Amino acid sequence: MLNRAKKSFLTYESFLFLLLAVFVIIIGLINPAFFSIGTMFDVIRNQTVYILLAFGLLPVVILGGFDISFVAVASLATFLARVTMGNLGYDGGIWFFYVSAIFFGIAAGLLIGWLVFAFKLPIFDLSLGTTSMINGLLVLLPGFGLRGGRLRGMEGWNMKWLVTVQSVVGRSGLHVSFILVILAFLGMHIFLRYTTLGRAIYAVGSDKSVAIRTGIDIKTIYLVVFSILGAISAIAAVTGSGLGLGAGSFGEKFMRVYATVIIGGASIHGGKGSVFGTLLGVLLVGIISQALVYVRIPTVWMDAVLGVIFIAFTTYQTLERRLNK
Repeated sequence: MLNRAKKSFLTYESFLFLLLAVFVIIIGLINPAFFSIGTMFDVIRNQTVYILLAFGLLPVVILGGFDISFVAVASLATFLARVTMGNLGYDGGIWFFYVSAIFFGIAAGLLIGWLVFAFKLPIFDLSLGTTSMINGLLVLLPGFGLRGGRLRGMEGWNMKWLVTVQSVVGRSGLHVSFILVILAFLGMHIFLRYTTLGRAIYAVGSDKSVAIRTGIDIKTIYLVVFSILGAISAIAAVTGSGLGLGAGSFGEKFMRVYATVIIGGASIHGGKGSVFGTLLGVLLVGIISQALVYVRIPTVWMDAVLGVIFIAFTTYQTLERRLNK
């Protein structure tokens, strides 16, 4: 019983949680203002889009793939959703924006998944080409009169709070989009851990040839994984638009999303990763970014700090893999 408890305590997620707690304590001792509910709310709000994107990317990383097209897919999905609403004359609530963007995100994901399977294309190579193609289309399409409509339901959405508190920067709050984070967390966790298809993703990422011999349908795996990525990327883009953080503002941050997934425990070699670890990875990076402000370090250093952390965690994963062989 004691050995089982000890083993459970020493999980990667436990280590990451302790690291996060120690970091918060250190920064709080340097600047006590960091110890506040308002700061926590600010971190969650600023990282909501990244958390959602990381959840969507996690299954791809578990497969052993490196995809950068999700930010372009997010932009395309929201653009087509706006065009659809404009042509329909829709001027209602934000829910239709979500539904239509998810539809286009899934469609794009299914196409990418099919191309990867049908032509045995490397995920990174295809995602690089897809990103370039979509970015080019998004520049050209508005010139052909394809412009999105105005959505009244988006007005004031960035100020819809579940709860608000007074903070050092004024009033901070937990935004309603936090509900999406909870739903995505629970949905992805249940899917990956407690469904046959979710477990099959781990199997394919661990050893694709063995997975094929055991009868796993690789085509279905690719279609499901990339449709999930497309859907959640679309949700993140719509959420970011409502928070004033549209797809264009995080489009260049795909490496940050990938880094947080790896920091969260997903293996760069595939076959490993958890939703809880991914959440902790995003929060760790988000808190570090927030902490730079409190300790008066220019935020331009964030990319350098993230690079150092990413190298450290990937080095650890590589050494652990070699030792376990």
